[in-house]
Amino acid sequence: MRRHAPSPSLGQIAAEAGVSRAAVSMALRNHPRIPPETRQRIQLIATRLGWKPNPLLAEAMSAIRAGQPPADRVTLAWLTAHPRRDTWRRIPFFRRCFEGAEARAAGAGYHLEHFWLGDADGSAGRLGDILLARGITGVVISPLPAPTSFALPWDQLSAVAVAYTLTAPRLHRAADNHYHSARLAVRHLRAAGRHRIALAISADYDRRVNGLWTAGYLQQMHATGTTDHALLYLPEDLRETALLAWMRSARPDAIIGTDPRIPQWLRRAGLRLPHDIAYADLDLPAPDGDLAGIYQDAPGIGACAIDLLAGQLLRHERGLPETPKILMIESRWADGATAPATPPAVRAQLDEPEPIAGQPRPVLPSRPVPFD
Repeated sequence: MRRHAPSPSLGQIAAEAGVSRAAVSMALRNHPRIPPETRQRIQLIATRLGWKPNPLLAEAMSAIRAGQPPADRVTLAWLTAHPRRDTWRRIPFFRRCFEGAEARAAGAGYHLEHFWLGDADGSAGRLGDILLARGITGVVISPLPAPTSFALPWDQLSAVAVAYTLTAPRLHRAADNHYHSARLAVRHLRAAGRHRIALAISADYDRRVNGLWTAGYLQQMHATGTTDHALLYLPEDLRETALLAWMRSARPDAIIGTDPRIPQWLRRAGLRLPHDIAYADLDLPAPDGDLAGIYQDAPGIGACAIDLLAGQLLRHERGLPETPKILMIESRWADGATAPATPPAVRAQLDEPEPIAGQPRPVLPSRPVPFD
């Protein structure tokens, strides 16, 4: 049986550091009452003596010290910045993200409350003052109406962003795996017999996802040997007349997009969907069969954001992270009336990425083999 070296007691660490047991306890929890230099010195001594954190015990002791359930002691902020207070609730992805975050927060013993930048007269600094006056130090920055930066009192907050619209500062964030989503859409359309597959989205939408939709589309088209840059359409704004003119030149047999007006424009032009041309949306509002495409796991993204935030709060981490993490949640394909249904025989195989063109698919051994 493997034996584990015993962890040093608080008393042993305190004697080595020349401080009280209470000071050691607070330093190991990154409590702000202990000066940063002292916290670092005590943590270095504890690490040298063999101390390792026990997050489960730390969480339990936090609740015991508070003398009340976590829901009564910690409120988290869901911060929005749309022109009107509840505009974001009318956008399915944003609303579903919040619902997922709210459910995960409640399950972890927190209360998630919506805060609107407009309540602070559009001032991020004033909103930060409101949060701190309420004793709220955990913040989720929801998807914003446009890529932008924020100037909250970050040194006093634990914070996470959803998606990529917060351009500065660099926070931990949770997002859809947009790269995978675009590749998955190409694969399903190819499995349905389409080869001239185009990507038609506004440049603004592609910036909102950090260019990952374009990257995934181009990589998957390259992997299938059908790259044609005429099929990539990225205007600043999508307009019906311009899109139809581009189509007559590029001659796609399928379009991947993010604008539900596109299938309406195609039908007005006399095209039958999916017979003459197919359409797949990268951000389905619902998998109800009206449109084919990608249904993002927005509740999972919201829940992931809460997980990232709760971890920071548990470790008493405040300020901007030295190494921001991005946790990406994979989406799924949903059949719909605008594209041929994916044949059942190949559907299960489409989630496996194709090998890069010219490289064989790796074959895994039938049984485990020892490492070298």
